[in-house]
Amino acid sequence: MDLRARKYNQAAIGYLVYGVIYLAGAIYLGRIGKGPDGTLWWYLIGAAMAFGFPYLIWKRFKWVTRILAVLVLARVVGLGRIAIRAGMEPVPLPWGGQIATSHGAIVFMLIAVTTCILLARAGWQRSPVSSAARQPRSAFKLSSR
Repeated sequence: MDLRARKYNQAAIGYLVYGVIYLAGAIYLGRIGKGPDGTLWWYLIGAAMAFGFPYLIWKRFKWVTRILAVLVLARVVGLGRIAIRAGMEPVPLPWGGQIATSHGAIVFMLIAVTTCILLARAGWQRSPVSSAARQPRSAFKLSSR
């Protein structure tokens, strides 16, 4: 597998993990009344995005990958604002225990930052340069007489 394909595959897997974690978190927060009240359709759209976009990234759709990198970056900024503004109000964890709202936002922000890096790395990688283009060009043409 070439390096370009590997970067897209890593970005696709990274976005899939991000989407699944984000969707699971949204469903959980909605169920305990700490998140937005989402309907079934809202979660189905989220699931379609979580599983559909990785396929497009895997198929090397450069502009989809770039747009998603920018959108995930916007989400990182939003999560940063939540982390700064949120208090220490506890949120129960699914497996028991609690976490402060600001700490939860930081965890999600770190996941989003990692995903954003993977997407940007794949979407803005340089095209491979042919060997003919690598050779330096001289300003003066030397002729052999």
